[in-house]
Amino acid sequence: MNCVAWLFGRGASVACNLRWVVPSEWTVDDRSLQVEKIRGKILAEMDHPDIDTRPYQQLLETLARRTKPGWKHAFFTTNWDYLLQREILRLGLNFVPPWLQDTHVFHLNGTVEYTTSSNILGLRAPFLLERDSFRQRTTSQEFNLALQSLFWRRDFIVVGVSFSCETDRTFLTILRKARLLAVGAARWHVVDPSPQSGEAVASRIASALPEAKVTSSTTGFAEWVTQGMPELSQMGVLD
Repeated sequence: MNCVAWLFGRGASVACNLRWVVPSEWTVDDRSLQVEKIRGKILAEMDHPDIDTRPYQQLLETLARRTKPGWKHAFFTTNWDYLLQREILRLGLNFVPPWLQDTHVFHLNGTVEYTTSSNILGLRAPFLLERDSFRQRTTSQEFNLALQSLFWRRDFIVVGVSFSCETDRTFLTILRKARLLAVGAARWHVVDPSPQSGEAVASRIASALPEAKVTSSTTGFAEWVTQGMPELSQMGVLD
């Protein structure tokens, strides 16, 4: 079964009008205090009237309607918010449909969703700050399951992930160590409205995975989805 791995970053949240960034003055706080302040702020921002998740809604509707038999989709994010997971829950699915690999959105850098009990049990990935070193990425069931899936994917869509901060660079390092598996020679497509940043993202992926084929679209996420995601049709994923 073929499966597209979707990697969502801040650009996807911005497309939904969640534009908040961590204030620079917060970086001097004790780490635990900074994390709690971030959690509280994002939970409030997610419920702000300006939040518009239609890009995610349209994405899910299009994938459900146009994904060809034999293809599935799996979702991963470096974001702390759970806007995409919330939209999947709103579908009211009683079973995993043929076009989805899993109804869970894997949070690679932690989430404000269900943090207390699930993190104590080591189920959810730890909450990581942009400045955190590799040592902060402690073992978790969520991250391990995500890696097991990603290592064997041959098709990736990257939306709004820069791979420029410390935590995301170390994630690419992990994929580089698995480059002899399917991920090493996978097809990667970067969706980024800026030619400069899109080229930088593509270059970072190509540097970590020299055998990968990396292409890009200089289009915003919402616009790309509205256009019908033509690259996915070219890849044979959508009809």
